[in-house]
Amino acid sequence: MNGDLTLDWRRCCWPLVLPLTVGGRRLEERQGFELRLSSTDGRVGHGEASPLPGLHRESLDELHGLLPGALILLREALAPDIDYSGLLSLLGSAEEWMALPASLRFGLEGAALGWLAHSADPADLLGLPVGTPPPSSSLFDGTGETEAPEAATCLKVKVGRQRLEEDVSMVQRVWRSVASSVEIRLDANRAFSLDEALAFAEACNGLSPAWIEEPLSHPAAMPEFATRSGMAVALDESLHEPEHACLLDAPGVAAWVLKPSLLGVGGTLAAFRKAEQVSGRPSCVISSSFEGPCGHGLLETLARCAPGLPSPGLGTQRWFGDGEATPWTVINGRF
Repeated sequence: MNGDLTLDWRRCCWPLVLPLTVGGRRLEERQGFELRLSSTDGRVGHGEASPLPGLHRESLDELHGLLPGALILLREALAPDIDYSGLLSLLGSAEEWMALPASLRFGLEGAALGWLAHSADPADLLGLPVGTPPPSSSLFDGTGETEAPEAATCLKVKVGRQRLEEDVSMVQRVWRSVASSVEIRLDANRAFSLDEALAFAEACNGLSPAWIEEPLSHPAAMPEFATRSGMAVALDESLHEPEHACLLDAPGVAAWVLKPSLLGVGGTLAAFRKAEQVSGRPSCVISSSFEGPCGHGLLETLARCAPGLPSPGLGTQRWFGDGEATPWTVINGRF
């Protein structure tokens, strides 16, 4: 047991310089907790817990009260000779740990990774091959924009927010404005019925997106859509819904879009391993939930180990202005 471990937290606030609407709610700023795990031998690891309103069930205000108990669990698990895989295995088998909100587990497991890595490369501790993915995808939804980003090598285009013909026109305009080497991904956020999705795919005939993410309001029909349209699909929300577990290796599924703040680090690495075992071997796209700088750094580390090394969905930092942080609050285990 590491009785000298100290867990500190501070609240951070980052103004948003671009409009952000999640779950029908417009956000003017992004808030989160930065976590610092340290010990008397000089080891320090940082993490971030930033539940996103409209995405996470938990709120930021309920997290700090859970930190004392989480520190006890970390102290019990962090034996002097343990490696990171062993730590995640121990924590993953503890009901109390898995009952913590996912965004908090992401932050704490990130802090523990940094603490164990110390001055080493954290990616080397994940137990998976480490590579260099292509640059992150850029996000384009046509809102207030007239052109796709010129420097993009991978572009994620939001569809399903306007009339079908307007969506098709926007997608065609994007295709004409970028180089043929740019990978285009579409994301419908479950906006279409099966008939609407098929009509959209037919109207986009001749274009070749890498995939369309969550096209259907009723996801169970995704294999039918992929078969009839010839367009590959990517899973996002469906990954977290037990009733759609049969879609994980369904025909036409080309990618899993993973948000580690909904899975924790341990859950993300488990998804990596599972993706390598299913027949379609989908690419694993690490995707941001608009984390601040510390959380974003952990996402970049995970993207370096993602199966297929696809372009991650981490092009969110342009939304952020300079942030402010409150002083550190120490959780020292004496409650």
